[in-house]
Amino acid sequence: MKITDKNGVRDLRKGAQSTPAKKDGTGLFSLFSSELKTKQHEINNYNQDVTELRASLDAVGQALEQEPTIQNFKKFRELLSKLAKQVSSEAYRLEKVGGTPMNPRYYEIITVIDKEADKLYELVVKEQKDRMAITASVIGIKGLVVDLLT
Repeated sequence: MKITDKNGVRDLRKGAQSTPAKKDGTGLFSLFSSELKTKQHEINNYNQDVTELRASLDAVGQALEQEPTIQNFKKFRELLSKLAKQVSSEAYRLEKVGGTPMNPRYYEIITVIDKEADKLYELVVKEQKDRMAITASVIGIKGLVVDLLT
């Protein structure tokens, strides 16, 4: 393959400057700013969703304390699992290392990406510890009833 246009290479070597990105909404500057705005909007939505989940979890947890019914238990369990999934998807990264055809053993490395989300999740779990004990006892009673029926 023969390259006939060598002018571009000479210009680069001489230090010729290319046109800089314009700040009027075109070029790389606008691409970066639009991407930054998109990420900022996603972060704001994530924070708002977690705050709403936490508030609804508190409300359902109080309802479970006042009336430990199966419906309240299911709502509490559903919200707690939803919060755990959302926080863990953003706060942690799971990486598998190893595993060859000869040695299929592998190791999993969990890395904390977002420490604030991790702290928030720990705080929510600590606050909901009593309510989770109630739900655990409900599960235990439910299991005993199933054992008695079989």
